[in-house]
Amino acid sequence: MMRCDLKQVVAIEAVCFGGEAWPRQAFADLLEAFVQARPSRGGLWVAEDRDTGEVLGYAGIEESALKGEADIINIAVAEAHRRRGVSRALVGWIVRYCRRRGIEMLWLRARASNVSAQRFYRAVGFQECGRFHGYYHDPAEPAILMAMDLT
Repeated sequence: MMRCDLKQVVAIEAVCFGGEAWPRQAFADLLEAFVQARPSRGGLWVAEDRDTGEVLGYAGIEESALKGEADIINIAVAEAHRRRGVSRALVGWIVRYCRRRGIEMLWLRARASNVSAQRFYRAVGFQECGRFHGYYHDPAEPAILMAMDLT
């Protein structure tokens, strides 16, 4: 992801996450922080149409300072491009990136009501491992904690 992608990323974010969408500045700040961090603390990536440059989706991870673990902090696909393998490609990219960096455990959180996301994450290798009560606020509900062992 680059600064020039942010307009499209923020538009997708707003549609996917409504009142809990990250503002443009959050993405800009993370891009800057990840570029400056030594060693790397994470990354943000886009999937884009090679012909048009349209952002189809995006994903980001944050690596734990304790080493060996990372969190998928955000992943979303534009409505017009869902169910076409974009999320699967983004997760595949993240898994390969993490393995190259020696990360052994990948985590994420999904809304308890987002059953389709949970089903997708199980299909790509994540397992439910707990709940985080009070995680989401708009509307209030728990997060389902999911993990993938990369060893």
